[in-house]
Amino acid sequence: MKRSARLFRMAGLLSALFCTQHIEAQIWKKILPEKIIGSDDQQAEEVLKQLRSDVRYLASDELEGRRTGTKGEALAGVYIERRMKDIGLAPFGTNYRRPFKFEWGRELTPEVRLTINGKHVNMPEDAFPFPFSSATTEENFMLPESMEANSPWLISLYTSEEAASNPHQDIEKEVFERAKRAQERGASAVLFYDQYGSSHAPVFNKNTTYESLDIPVLYLSKKVYDLHIKNMTTIRPVYIKTSFRKQFRSGTTRVGYLSNNAAHTVIIGAHYDHLGYGEDGNSRSTEKDKAVHNGADDNASGVAAMLALAQKIKQSGTRKYNYLFIAFSAEELGLLGSKAFVKEKDFDRSKAAYMINLDMVGRLNTERKLTIGGVGTSPSWGQVLPAINSGLKIVTDSSGVGPSDHATFYHDSIPVLFFFTGTHSDYHKPSDDAGIINYNGIKDIVNYVYNLTLQVEKTAKPAFSTTRNTVTGGRTHFKVTLGIMPDYSYQDGGVKIDGVIDDKPAAHAGLLQSDIILQIGEIKINGMQSYMEALGAFNPGEETKVKVKRGATVQIFSLKF
Repeated sequence: MKRSARLFRMAGLLSALFCTQHIEAQIWKKILPEKIIGSDDQQAEEVLKQLRSDVRYLASDELEGRRTGTKGEALAGVYIERRMKDIGLAPFGTNYRRPFKFEWGRELTPEVRLTINGKHVNMPEDAFPFPFSSATTEENFMLPESMEANSPWLISLYTSEEAASNPHQDIEKEVFERAKRAQERGASAVLFYDQYGSSHAPVFNKNTTYESLDIPVLYLSKKVYDLHIKNMTTIRPVYIKTSFRKQFRSGTTRVGYLSNNAAHTVIIGAHYDHLGYGEDGNSRSTEKDKAVHNGADDNASGVAAMLALAQKIKQSGTRKYNYLFIAFSAEELGLLGSKAFVKEKDFDRSKAAYMINLDMVGRLNTERKLTIGGVGTSPSWGQVLPAINSGLKIVTDSSGVGPSDHATFYHDSIPVLFFFTGTHSDYHKPSDDAGIINYNGIKDIVNYVYNLTLQVEKTAKPAFSTTRNTVTGGRTHFKVTLGIMPDYSYQDGGVKIDGVIDDKPAAHAGLLQSDIILQIGEIKINGMQSYMEALGAFNPGEETKVKVKRGATVQIFSLKF
């Protein structure tokens, strides 16, 4: 196993750095399992062998959790590409790779400045603006604990020495809430000072989930407190300059194409990224030690199933549709890979027949329960699904939306189906390993989905229909809804609409996908917090105005909840 792991690493590096096709081909010829040939019934053991091989490599420690933009994800992508070539899939366009870049947090620029009484403070070593601070310049006068309108406020970060030593205090949340209240009361800036020298002082969180405020908000260390604040008894001049720049990350989606020169194309997808070591804050592990999140079920299982389907469909000789097989990147960060793909110039949604999404299909239980989402996105699904004899306990959900890549295609008016074997105690934890995957279960799901594609070949192209979407999760319930799907990756102020739900207030008002909501009633919208605050201020039947940015223009619409 160790020798094989070294060969995988060598193959990925050679492909990425040198593009030496001959050497790469020789390495992959040695380490990839033989092609699956024949029908599933005849070659069941070969199918299982390949599924195990795919999942075990993709979920190996060597790939370090396949976090988007890392070497581990790149190695996983190279493996998927080689498997696509081995199956006989062509690139979609000139390359299997579809790289994309996305905004991921903010960082301080060298222009940040703070002077107190004419003396410079080292930034960001001894002080820094919080990431939800506004980018601005403030020149004024201040005094500790003075809370006059239109002036900077100096406030103690901790209420006591005991509070300063509490490692479980959510400092960022407290600072945001206190700064927001200060802003509402007229503060032109807020400077939180640490008078105790806490060992749990705040750090700059480049990936904060808090929306930007309209004033600068700064942290001042114990050193700054001792030098400038401790003995301040009269007003002192202060100069603040806060400046940020966007931080970007990149991902690479992998796409294989089976062309039958048909008029329409079926998309079969599965995301291949996972959580790495949990650096992006999406781990559910309570352990303090750093650990690889291998993501065997989420979603090495879906990728393995997709590749097995590609093999079966390639060998079947079906001719009614073309087929795109897509391994999405950055699904765990907000479906960013699929959102980038549907915006590609060579993707024509009018030629898309339907989309199948395989996400977490590796834990089929003893009940053999398989959940299929999206059955309300086309009238065809009500006819096709009952015609398939599977031996599985099928549970259906009509909604076309959900926390996986099929939602992106649904919002592009494409019929979807989402296959899922359910959550479990290992979800988003380091314990999601290859050893607890039900490989026979994956094989049965592959057979089911394959039979589904054959059944659709016998019918007319599925027509699209909108669904009554299910609301999931433990979020606050409001009396009203606007009826949009927010784009959670958008961070430039306001709330960007990723999708508009039919027959809801936003649709009736004329709001469109890609509109940016700037204000609802009297409440300015800076992000999701103020958006939810605005929803909480209205009752059913009330009318108001909503201000949106549409392209280069700002427009106002009448809206009734």
